[in-house]
Amino acid sequence: MNIPDLSPHALASLLAIAEHGSVSAAARARGLTQPSISRQIQDLEKTLGVPLLERTSQGARLTPAGESLAEGARELLTGLARLPERVRSRRGEVSGVVRLGTVDSVGIYVLPPVLARFLQAHPRIDVQVTCLSSPQLMTLLLDGELDVALGTTEHPRLQSERLYQNPLVVAYPPSMPEDQVPDTLAGLAARRLVTFGAGLTIRTLLDQAFAKAGLEFNPVMGLANVEVIKAMVRSGLGLGIIPDGCVMGGELRTRPIRDLKVARTIRLLSRMGDTSLATRTLCDELRKLRH
Repeated sequence: MNIPDLSPHALASLLAIAEHGSVSAAARARGLTQPSISRQIQDLEKTLGVPLLERTSQGARLTPAGESLAEGARELLTGLARLPERVRSRRGEVSGVVRLGTVDSVGIYVLPPVLARFLQAHPRIDVQVTCLSSPQLMTLLLDGELDVALGTTEHPRLQSERLYQNPLVVAYPPSMPEDQVPDTLAGLAARRLVTFGAGLTIRTLLDQAFAKAGLEFNPVMGLANVEVIKAMVRSGLGLGIIPDGCVMGGELRTRPIRDLKVARTIRLLSRMGDTSLATRTLCDELRKLRH
C-alpha cells in the first residue's frame, strides 16, 4: 500500500484554518506559532503538488483542492482519535469522550441519576453535557459538535429512537385552592398562562391543540427554560403549562389537563453511520429510559 506522507498534525492545522478563517487564528486555536502552521501547510502543498490556501484581505481560505483534502482529513482524524479507545476496548475497557446534548427539563430531572450510575460503571468515559433547545441540539449533531442528544424533534439525516412521552400539566402555586385551577383547554384559555416560547416543541403542541378546539391561546409569557417558567408561576404571574415530572417537593402543584390529548415525545438522536464504542455504550444506557 502506498501511504502518502501526510502529517495528521498538518491536516489538523488545515482544518483549523478552514474553521477560523486565518492562519493566525488557527495558530492560537492549536497552541502553535503562526510560522509553524505555515510550514505545515507548505509541507502538505509540496507533498501534494497543489496550492491548498488562498490568502485574502480578511485572512485565508481553502482552495478547492484544500476543501477536498479537508473533507477527507475530518474522517481520517476522527478515526485516528478513536484508535486508543479501540485498543483499550480489547482489554475490556471502554473509554473516550461522549458529547451529549439534552433539552433542559431532561437534563435537570432525568439525566443526573442516569449519568451517576453510568459514570460509576464506566469511569474511563468522559460525558460532556450541553443543555439547549431541541432545534439547536439537532444543528450541533448535524455539524458534528455533539455525538448524541435527548430531544423532542426529528431530522431525516439523524437517527431517531422514541424513548418515552411526557403529558403536559397545569402548574400552580401551593397556596391556590385546587378548585380554582382549570383542568380544561377552555378554562385555561381564560387565564393568564406562562409556558414555552413560539417555535419550541411544547408551544407548537399547545398552539395546535387550542386551535383545533377553536380557542384563543395567548400566553402572557413564552419562555425557553422550564425553571424560569416555574419561577414565574411561583411568583403568581400566571398558571404554567409544563411537562409532567418537572416539579420536585412542594415548590408547585400540578394538575392534568383532561381534554389535552397531546404529549411531548423524548427521542434519542444520533448521526448516521459509525459511532465510537463509548457513544454506543452511553446510548445503550439511555435506551433504558424507554417506556
